[in-house]
Amino acid sequence: MKSKKSQSRTKRPVNPRPRRFPITADEVIQSAFFRKAVSEAAAYAKSPERLKELFEEASRKAREVPKGAFYERWAYLLAMLRLIRAYYRGEYRDIAWQHFIIIVAAVIYFLTPADVISDWIPAKGFVDDALVVSVALGAVRDDLDAFMGWETLQS
Repeated sequence: MKSKKSQSRTKRPVNPRPRRFPITADEVIQSAFFRKAVSEAAAYAKSPERLKELFEEASRKAREVPKGAFYERWAYLLAMLRLIRAYYRGEYRDIAWQHFIIIVAAVIYFLTPADVISDWIPAKGFVDDALVVSVALGAVRDDLDAFMGWETLQS
């Protein structure tokens, strides 16, 4: 039997497989950051001025962020921004209130730089933002598809 002193010197085997990035959509959605975005979303949604500011700020950020974490969801994030613009302008309102709140909350979260994974962390900073967009997309994809169809008819 080894003494406590010799046990502490024993080297542990190194795991040859890298750890999986330890963030899930559930962890992000249950975070205080996302809950705050949801709680603020209704106030934004009721105010065309605040929606306009949200759209403008998110549009600026969208031009600057790396798109890699978002993959195919990037086009839907941009559609969310355009829907917010059409909504505050009064051009498009064919969306359930709860679904609009989900979109606004996702965009608020996207704008929050210090959230579950801070945006300034290289290569991983937008993973949580992309997860929020994915979850929102799961709830409102039909609405976004309908909006994009409406946009096409406006051209």
